Amino acid sequence: MLRKTRTNKEQQETIRRRMAHIGQVLGGICRIAMIGLTVLAIVIGVAAALIAAGIVEPGVFSGVYARNPIYLLLRTIIAEMDERFIAAIGCTVTALTFLGMALLVRGLKRTMADTAISGKPFTHEAAKEIRRTAFIMLIGMLYNPFFGIALSLSLLLLSYFVEYGVYLQEQADLTQAIQEEMIVSFAEITENKSGQTGQHVKRVSEYARVIARELGADDETIRLASTMHDIGKLMIPESILEKPGKLTDEEYAVMKQHTTYGGKLLENVEGEVMQVARTVALEHHEREDGKGYPTGKKDISLEGRIVAVADVYDALTSRRSYKEAWEEDRAFDEIRRNSGTQFDPQVVDAFLRCREEISHIREMYADRE
Repeated sequence: MLRKTRTNKEQQETIRRRMAHIGQVLGGICRIAMIGLTVLAIVIGVAAALIAAGIVEPGVFSGVYARNPIYLLLRTIIAEMDERFIAAIGCTVTALTFLGMALLVRGLKRTMADTAISGKPFTHEAAKEIRRTAFIMLIGMLYNPFFGIALSLSLLLLSYFVEYGVYLQEQADLTQAIQEEMIVSFAEITENKSGQTGQHVKRVSEYARVIARELGADDETIRLASTMHDIGKLMIPESILEKPGKLTDEEYAVMKQHTTYGGKLLENVEGEVMQVARTVALEHHEREDGKGYPTGKKDISLEGRIVAVADVYDALTSRRSYKEAWEEDRAFDEIRRNSGTQFDPQVVDAFLRCREEISHIREMYADRE
């Protein structure tokens, strides 16, 4: 059974689904609030008409307009006006206030729900919309000054929370971009150190991407991480890397240390991609049967198993000072033959299913003579 890893892509998809759910919940809450405010506006509007017509005593709805600034102002400056008309005006102002707030909640619902469903929970546009709504919500003061100010301040606080979320997102994106730049730079240095490996690093990373995609893994993370699978060769003497002919046992022992060196070089580097790169650097020469190096482990990560196949295939089909490049058919047969011993069978199957694309990549990034 294929051992699973929780990839960055899976985490992003989980976050997207959760944000979509949050968006639906927010939408539902806003919809309920909008309906409630609209019903209240209608009921209070009807009450205003009933009070003005003398059908209902003003005191029945005193709780609706008693703290209404318009009502209090009219009652103060126009003392001779009939109480029922002042009360009716107060109810009308309250009804219009609730109706206006219902319309604002409708717009806010659309903004917050759409933002959440998009998978980007925090955006400058959403923060601006919430802040704009916060200031307009001051109309709630026409119903009750304390209510209007409290509602406005709450939305204003929410807008600053969203802005902080935008900042965190931007910092995460920046960190990711820096990681990618570091990976590309290290890969170029590694590739350039050995003249006979040519575009080996690029081909291996593309092979790994294709295999990972076929397995449903995070192909972009594995593509980036696999470019650093040979980073430890920076610590290997050029006399060994460039030796024309077969290495002696002592030289081969030194060469094998590039996996350990790679793990050490990336040991304290933060970031998900860099940690995957460290795993790949350590494990891409481990084997399914436990006869690989540096540790002879069998519990190999999915990334390590993928890059193991990609790396060996490229080594077989590339010309070296000590050997000629193998024909493609022979290399594929060799990978197939070692399925279950050197390589993970499911990774091999995925590799073989992508033969046409693998061949295209090999031609696209062929070594320059």
